[in-house]
Amino acid sequence: MMPKKRPTLPGDFIKEDILNEFELTQEQLADELGVSRRTINELVKGKRRITADMALRLGKFTKTNPEVWMNLQNIVDLWDVAHSKSNAKFLRQIQPCVA
Repeated sequence: MMPKKRPTLPGDFIKEDILNEFELTQEQLADELGVSRRTINELVKGKRRITADMALRLGKFTKTNPEVWMNLQNIVDLWDVAHSKSNAKFLRQIQPCVA
């Protein structure tokens, strides 16, 4: 069952748990991760998805498992697809397979 409210974006975690907690600028984080400031800015604004490469970089930087970052993105992606108008009718028509 999907929650009604959209899950927290990975960029919100980057903003709150990395940038704010460690008092880093987007530019400083970008330098640490070896990416552009634009990449970090787009992640924070929710305009860019977490990729496997970024998950590895964030995992190493924060000493967390990269799967955490991928799972955060996957949860948002699933919610977005489940709540898209183009999929709503199609999803309602699918009948569960009962074995």
